[in-house]
Amino acid sequence: MNNIPPVSRKIRVGQRIRLEAYQSWEESFHVFDEESALAVEMALAAGRPLLVRGEPGSGKTQLARAAAQELNRSFMAQIINASSEGQDLLWSYDPVARLHDAQTLAAEAAIKAAQQDYGFDQEEEQDTEQAADPSLPASTTRISRKRAARYRKKKSAQQRKDREQLFKLLRSGANAEERSCPARNCGTLDPRAYISPGILWWALDCVSARRQYEQCRCPGYQPSFGSCPAGDMAATELLATARRGFVLLLDEIDKADVSLPNALLEVLGNGSFQVPLLNELVTVPPSREKPLVIITTNEERELPPAFVRRCLVLNLRFDDERHLRAWWSRQATQDPEAYRADKFHVDRALIRWLAERGEVHFEGFFNSKVRERAAELLVRDRREAKQLGMVKPGQAEYLDLLRALRAMTDPEDSSQQLNLLERISSYALIKHPLE
Repeated sequence: MNNIPPVSRKIRVGQRIRLEAYQSWEESFHVFDEESALAVEMALAAGRPLLVRGEPGSGKTQLARAAAQELNRSFMAQIINASSEGQDLLWSYDPVARLHDAQTLAAEAAIKAAQQDYGFDQEEEQDTEQAADPSLPASTTRISRKRAARYRKKKSAQQRKDREQLFKLLRSGANAEERSCPARNCGTLDPRAYISPGILWWALDCVSARRQYEQCRCPGYQPSFGSCPAGDMAATELLATARRGFVLLLDEIDKADVSLPNALLEVLGNGSFQVPLLNELVTVPPSREKPLVIITTNEERELPPAFVRRCLVLNLRFDDERHLRAWWSRQATQDPEAYRADKFHVDRALIRWLAERGEVHFEGFFNSKVRERAAELLVRDRREAKQLGMVKPGQAEYLDLLRALRAMTDPEDSSQQLNLLERISSYALIKHPLE
């Protein structure tokens, strides 16, 4: 397998890719190896989500960002936590807001009825005054007395008093709410005013998602494509973005309850889902690209087998011997003098591999001696953490160490860098409590 040339056609292998800052993620750099590039290519071809397994700091999230950039697709991301629910990734319904609006509409209807009755009370009082006015003709006062008498028989004074009080209470309670009710102009409680599209709705069909977003009274998630929110984009621009397709990252799915991946079985299996309240099917229109869904897990919780079966799986284990042997063999072919002279060893290969990643992220700032020494410290602390059964430092900690070293030292003084490296490495690499 090691002698098989790369077959990836859409993603560059072995090249330094600059990733622009996006939302909370800073600018970074990424290099696709052959395995990860092929996994992304296969997920695209099969129309299946890609489940990326690996320990924290192994580059799972960055792989999704790099895939979006290489494929010229818009990137969307949802970080999963313990309170995340699968339904909210599809759409969310706000029954409290709908009940509130229903009560507001009922109050307005009661006010109108009270106003009509109150107006009749005023007419009865006017008839009584006319009946007691000696300056009016006898025929007028006689009619007024008859009308007042009929009214008094129909409504007692206490009833009129209760009605007036109800009118005042309703009016005082509704004035503050009447402007906030989206259904008051049409007099209906359309479910569309209370359903907000989730991130998977945007990924499958962002055009219908924006239409629903604009109808919703209290919309939730809205993606930004570049620096422009989807709601502010022109219709033609949004359609062009939809035709290119999306890369959707569902990050750290193992943080959620098992109900979340189970809720995604339909959409992952069929590429669509139903919104029952709207009697609407959300799916990818024929003229558009199906989204590439990349899901990451730190293996903190076992995922349901039915969910895993619907995914392709990429294991990112940068210290895996098979992976390192394949990498060492490729490097030896490209640079025989540097690699064939040394016999393969897992730790030695891992140090070289990390040093290469350090050059990708901090091109030209550190010499190979500094980068390899930082990698040696990482490998040593990983071994100790493994023996203690603690969380092992990974690639992210290695890059943090070099990032701090870059800010604290002179790029021309490698001896200063090595000296400071020994002093600060424990802050980045030793994460377990010391005895």
